Amino acid sequence: MLNNNSLLSPNSDHDDSIITETMVFAAIFPDLNAIWLLPYITSGKLKTKSPDKKPTEYDLTIIESAIEDGKISLDCLQLESYKDVPEEYLYNKEGEKIPSAIERDRRYEIVKVAMSDEDKLFYPMHGKGVIAKVAEQFKVTRHNVQRYLNEYFRGGRHINSLIPKTGRHSSSPKHGAKKVGAKRTTDIFGVNGKNVEAEDLEHIRYIAEKYYINKKEKSLQKCFTLLLDECYAETNGKILPNGGRVNTKHVHPNKQISIGQFYDWMPIALGMTRNDINAKRRQSAIHKSNFAGRTGEVAYYSKGPGHIFQLDSTEMDINIVSPHDRRVLLKKVTLYVIRDVYTRAFVSIHIASGKASWYEARLALLNAFRDKVAVAKECGLIIDKDDFIESGIPLILLVDNEEFANKISASVGRDLGLKVYFSRAYSGDDKGLVESSFHMLHAMMRNEELVGFQYQGLLGRNRKLPIDTAALTPREIQQILMIYAIYHNRYIWKEDYPLEQEAMNDGVKDICREYWEWGVKKRPYFLTQKPTRTLYLSLLEVGQLTVHKTHLLLQGKHLKYKCDDIRLKKVQDRIVGRSAKPVLTCRYIRSTVDKILIELDGKLVLGELHSNQQKFAGLSHDEFKDAWKYRNAIKEMHKHEISGVTSDTSILIKDINNKALKTKKYFIEEAQESPLLNTQTATQLQIQESYHVDNEMLNRVTDTGGEENVDQTTLAPTESDVIDQDSNEEINPNSTNESADILTNILGEIGHG
Repeated sequence: MLNNNSLLSPNSDHDDSIITETMVFAAIFPDLNAIWLLPYITSGKLKTKSPDKKPTEYDLTIIESAIEDGKISLDCLQLESYKDVPEEYLYNKEGEKIPSAIERDRRYEIVKVAMSDEDKLFYPMHGKGVIAKVAEQFKVTRHNVQRYLNEYFRGGRHINSLIPKTGRHSSSPKHGAKKVGAKRTTDIFGVNGKNVEAEDLEHIRYIAEKYYINKKEKSLQKCFTLLLDECYAETNGKILPNGGRVNTKHVHPNKQISIGQFYDWMPIALGMTRNDINAKRRQSAIHKSNFAGRTGEVAYYSKGPGHIFQLDSTEMDINIVSPHDRRVLLKKVTLYVIRDVYTRAFVSIHIASGKASWYEARLALLNAFRDKVAVAKECGLIIDKDDFIESGIPLILLVDNEEFANKISASVGRDLGLKVYFSRAYSGDDKGLVESSFHMLHAMMRNEELVGFQYQGLLGRNRKLPIDTAALTPREIQQILMIYAIYHNRYIWKEDYPLEQEAMNDGVKDICREYWEWGVKKRPYFLTQKPTRTLYLSLLEVGQLTVHKTHLLLQGKHLKYKCDDIRLKKVQDRIVGRSAKPVLTCRYIRSTVDKILIELDGKLVLGELHSNQQKFAGLSHDEFKDAWKYRNAIKEMHKHEISGVTSDTSILIKDINNKALKTKKYFIEEAQESPLLNTQTATQLQIQESYHVDNEMLNRVTDTGGEENVDQTTLAPTESDVIDQDSNEEINPNSTNESADILTNILGEIGHG
């Protein structure tokens, strides 16, 4: 419960609190039932009277009881911004430690010796105390030793807590006075520049207004060059009418200001702040989105837990590796965050492998709506039901257009009964709460020194540090973020918390969990719960099926499905006329093409992949897209390979067709009488001929001819079976053969002989 980063604050609702000001954890001795606390606030109106005094001893049991009774609240301390930096920031461009880092290390050596034996430090034995011995060893005062120790305790025993404060000292030189400030590198040549005077300020104002604070966005270097040309030139360059040239000549360096002075004195010359100058140079939409002040009043419009959820995503500032081979980095990892506006609590954190999409957004929503015990179990984390209770379906979901402004997400608002609102373009305060989460989570990763974190400003070989140290998989980073979300919701004291006055009167602390529980009890109007099956089906991607007589076509996907329920409802019956084909709404997931769910009469019925496309079974939608393109490529190559065979086949067919025409023509020319057969007789004759051929085949199969060893299951062709296809002899209708004999016999039987 208590650790090095703990802050103990007295609760204003209890007058009998053991402590009267915010204290920081210094040391604890459970065997002695003792805890040592130190005043934390050292500046401002609430600063302690004696910041450098020794920590004070308290009864551990009494402090723990006061925490449990709510008389003392716990919070987590944070280092100042100039101390909360990675080690790489404490080196200059030459790879050497900056002075503040050197001073930090000196102080840490003193603290480390003093902390080598905490028992003697807090409970001195006979003779000189630890503070006195350390002061004598390092030749410093005892006051400074205690001051260093106190700074170390107030920084959570982090070495960077010993970084000293640094500042600049400036003076206002008189007109014509000697140049103040550090000497320039050109001082060895007698060039050290000049002080900025009133005339120089007027030059700076003129050039800045003309070239710098406008949408032209000229660089600082270009503006400084124009300053020298227009304000500090002895001769201005030009081209003469005869083609000659006059070169530009600027005044001596000791009579002109430097580019650094031009930049530093620009706010004074213009009477503007640096932020105002930068805002003037930006596009108004970009400034409004990323830099302009925000109202911070979004919580005012939320009336209870679940009234408004905010959802947003961003690319993570950490390198993630593949769980299948941790030597391989994943290309892109997207962080999804959903927070409740009323309580500022996290309701879902989801890690997506890849860029932002509706497929990943639906999983983030599913995690927000479901019981968190099951969600945590899916990512390998075991939690109690009371650890993460913030869940449910909100009344309003505020999102970006990126994932939700499409047809595939249309079922969210319709099926779950919530309203999907889109944030305005370039209006950061619409989703300021969830956007601030990204900074919070990235700060946590930096503070906890997660491997693979992309620190800013890494120099030299350290630039590859995030890649070389990356070891966390998406599943593991999901576990870390869920643990932090639980900690945030249950324990972090929220500054400037939009707590209702009624909740404050009821003793609710500025903590997300307590406000959530109070809101669920007092404002239970917005959150709804649905079974997991309903949630899952409602968050599936939405598609359109075009109904055909033989199949159902998923629009835009080239996928065909079948469904007996739809066929039996006669939806697939052929439509006569020009009426448009029926269209049905369906649900699907990208991980498989095998099944879809089709809306029919208010229900979802199952559709399966059509047998014509069974070769694609088991593929995801992305894999099917690639396979479809590949099959089409193979088809086109096959057409090219058989193009010659296609032509040859056509030639053979045409040859038979032409021979038939020639034969008929021959019959017509040679025949002396009208046809002997009518259509009925000719058909009967053809049937009898087929019977005769069939009888001949049976005789060959059953007649062994006295040979006992003939295999009756394998028939070798006889000479009469072989047809000479290369013969070009013309057909003579008067020739006699076996078929003609058969024809004569049949004609005699039917009275035509």
